[in-house]
Amino acid sequence: MDFDSASRNRSVAMLLTLSGGFLDAFTYVGHGGVFANTMTGNVALLGIQIAAGQWAQAARHIPPLIAFVFAVFVVHLLRLDALKPSIRRPALVCLLLEIVFLAVAASGLLGDSDAWLIPGISFVATLQTLSFTHVEKLTYTSVMTTGNLRRAAKKLMEGFIPNYDRAALHDASLLGMAGFCFFAGAVLGGVSTRALHDGALWLAVLLLVAALLQIVLLVRQRGDEATAQSSGE
Repeated sequence: MDFDSASRNRSVAMLLTLSGGFLDAFTYVGHGGVFANTMTGNVALLGIQIAAGQWAQAARHIPPLIAFVFAVFVVHLLRLDALKPSIRRPALVCLLLEIVFLAVAASGLLGDSDAWLIPGISFVATLQTLSFTHVEKLTYTSVMTTGNLRRAAKKLMEGFIPNYDRAALHDASLLGMAGFCFFAGAVLGGVSTRALHDGALWLAVLLLVAALLQIVLLVRQRGDEATAQSSGE
């Protein structure tokens, strides 16, 4: 099993989606009602607060939007053919960057200024969702839930109407799992942020490290199996 196949594992997707919900709750609860990942929410709140004349609060939603766009550019550049010889696994680079950034933020070494923390989290979270796009054969997103829930409902209906479809129900379970994990991550993020403030980010770091270790274990396990089979032949 290569890195790409391992990154599509159900348990990896669960851990990444838990971290996605966690980070949205962390910034919203602990840093002024701004979403880390959900740009739809930031755009809606930006419009609402502009309409209410709340200019200072509205301005808080602009940096994460800029960071989101910048992250899209970075992932595109990492996937260019010219960089493939030097960056063989851009998804791994993005995951490691996210872990390092969140660990630095959790440590408090650079302070807790929203000026760098919120857009920084938005940047690395966007790197995550653009780098890990599949659970098994399904596309999904690990840092927001609207699309996952919509497609889960659609697959659920296809599983029963017009005929029973086991594959569609399996897909519905995967997407429903992603939706539930995002919710669970948000609950965990909300509770821990109120209790620990920025120290709560260590929990997000643990989730991402667990996802990374799971990928490594799957790659090694399949490598050992392949070696054993070739030796048997």
